[in-house]
Amino acid sequence: MRQQLVQLLYGVSISSDLDSGNVELAERLILNAVLDGLEIGRAGIWLLNEENTAIECRLLLDRENGKEIQMLVLPRDAYPAYFKALDTQRTITAVDAHTDPATFEFSESYLTPLNIGAMLDAPIRYKGKMIGIFCCEHIGGKRQWTEDECSFIGALADLYGRALSAQENERINAELERANQHLEQRVAERTRTLEKTLSELTEMQEKLIEAEKMASLGNLVAGIAHEVNTPIGIAVTANSSAKDKLNTLNKHIDSNTLTKAALLEGMNHLNECIKISFTNLERAAKLISDFKQTAVDQSSLNLLETNIKDYFENILHSLMPLTRSHNVEVNINCVDDFSLITVPGALSQIFLNLVNNSCVHGFVGREQNRIDIGVSIDNDANSYTITYKDNGHGMTEDVMYKVFEPFFTTKRGNGGSGLGMSIVYNLAT
Repeated sequence: MRQQLVQLLYGVSISSDLDSGNVELAERLILNAVLDGLEIGRAGIWLLNEENTAIECRLLLDRENGKEIQMLVLPRDAYPAYFKALDTQRTITAVDAHTDPATFEFSESYLTPLNIGAMLDAPIRYKGKMIGIFCCEHIGGKRQWTEDECSFIGALADLYGRALSAQENERINAELERANQHLEQRVAERTRTLEKTLSELTEMQEKLIEAEKMASLGNLVAGIAHEVNTPIGIAVTANSSAKDKLNTLNKHIDSNTLTKAALLEGMNHLNECIKISFTNLERAAKLISDFKQTAVDQSSLNLLETNIKDYFENILHSLMPLTRSHNVEVNINCVDDFSLITVPGALSQIFLNLVNNSCVHGFVGREQNRIDIGVSIDNDANSYTITYKDNGHGMTEDVMYKVFEPFFTTKRGNGGSGLGMSIVYNLAT
């Protein structure tokens, strides 16, 4: 998907209007994104009535004429071909709306007076059921709709479903509030206690999630500290040996007993000590640098241009103490020069939790453990896919169904918090 559409989707997805419960605000936000992204003059949201006999316009923005339109109704029996297409097709991509089998019925009464030449309709689904469409109307002649544009509209339709869920939640919350107000007349003290408990539980959950992130970082710190101690210890030993050899050479010099052979042997020894010291200090510096980058990124969710392969290698280098302790071979299959604008902090947290999950759950009691991370690029669709696989025990169907639920863990009582995969899900989605 081209960058402009990605940025528009990102802007809509993080807008507070989407989750405010005010669906009218969300509708305007999404329709303006449609108009900007597709560069069209008209876009509207149409919902099926309860009897499924007609489709009603919730809101239609007409930038061409500076109008907002509502309460239009299209009955099913007046446009049978269009409604048949709605019932059977995922999207309606009418390059020429006047002749397309799905939209030709609108030509005389709707398309011609408004100079509409092409239409793109995407279904809106809510709770597994199609409840309406996004209707995108191109002013002018024919228009070829690209896969990017179809995906863009489909993604916005999913976000509209999220707005409907927020509205439903708001309605349910309002009903609960009214019920609570009625109950407060009789059990006011108990209600206050329950509200306080709920607030404490919410706060505790937030703290537990943050604690889980910090615990993961703490495990990383402990592993890196242990890993850094080894090369530093070797460097210290090499420096100590070099110092002893220098003392020996100085004694020979002071006593006028230094021979050429002793000098050459001493120089060779010093060179070897310096080489060992430099190699191990360089290794320690690399470990610390990778850890520092991983730790900084985990505390930030900023968009940055990132070389994916290099970044994954840095993450996995920081996780080397964990993977080495479980005899894990990690392979990254990605082209060297693949860079994109992404959220590296989220990627770092996601893969830290995935690798930890593989080691703690998947590789227990196993040998020849393997993790494969693949990055495939679809240049035609302007998209990429990251695949994470391990050869561990796998999951039962019941565990797979619950794996992303907060606080679900199969290691209860053995240090498992049940928040790692929930964090992965939240960051990914």
